[in-house]
Amino acid sequence: MPSHKESLQRIAVHGDYFGYDGLSRRRAWRTANAVAIIILGFAIGHFLALLPERNTADVKEIIKGLDKLVGLMTHELVELPEAQRHPESFIVEIIGVLIGYTILRHTKEDLHDYQRTFRRIEQFYTPDERRRGWVVCAACACAATAIIVGMHAVLLTLGTAWSPDCTAGLSQTSLAIGWWLYVYGYMFAARTNLFRYNFRALGRINIYELGVNEPDGRRATQLAEKRLCDLSESLTSFAVVFGVIGALALYFLPSVRTTYFWVPLVAMLAIVIVGKELVLKYAKSKYEPDFD
Repeated sequence: MPSHKESLQRIAVHGDYFGYDGLSRRRAWRTANAVAIIILGFAIGHFLALLPERNTADVKEIIKGLDKLVGLMTHELVELPEAQRHPESFIVEIIGVLIGYTILRHTKEDLHDYQRTFRRIEQFYTPDERRRGWVVCAACACAATAIIVGMHAVLLTLGTAWSPDCTAGLSQTSLAIGWWLYVYGYMFAARTNLFRYNFRALGRINIYELGVNEPDGRRATQLAEKRLCDLSESLTSFAVVFGVIGALALYFLPSVRTTYFWVPLVAMLAIVIVGKELVLKYAKSKYEPDFD
């Protein structure tokens, strides 16, 4: 007689009743939306800066309210006179960041709740399904690259006659579209790697509960995998912090301000992706080489 765990896994194989595929597709969609909204907020901020300047007492109250909302002294990070001349730009940028962060936070919490409920899922994607996922990823990457490179080629050719805010807004709009495609395509394809899911789900399991009912050899393997998973998560957190601080510094601080403030975020993302892939390959080859 099959065990209860085996019965549940059989249900998952026939129809994905665990809802893993639906969860992964929603996660790819929401994460891509969040990234695009954050970048698009800055693009819209540049477009709004094309409006006539104004400086009123109401603007000062708005700035004070934003100080309280985001929990920091905004005027110490930005040039307050400029924010007062174009408060609509500053407000839209802050709102974009807050909306994007909220979506990312809820998406991550949803995934963690799922991982705590379903700690391990055996591979149920066929080789053809996995191959189609990476074809979609490649198509999204090509489209994203074409949009970003094409827009910046136009800006280099014609943008010298346009205002800096207009060119910056167009540049960041293309980046928002491109990064939506990059993120969605990658996450859509990566969802079929169920070893990745199982490995990261270890981070949600209490170490004292891990492998309690497993043989000693299997428990030792799970503990080793969890330690590796926790190390990977810690390194990712450090990379994210440095990337965000670098981007904020290049955007807000007058002495180093540049339209390429997103470079630290891209570098952080590249380091995180490469680092996670290397750790994942090492864990799979060492602990579960025959998973698929």
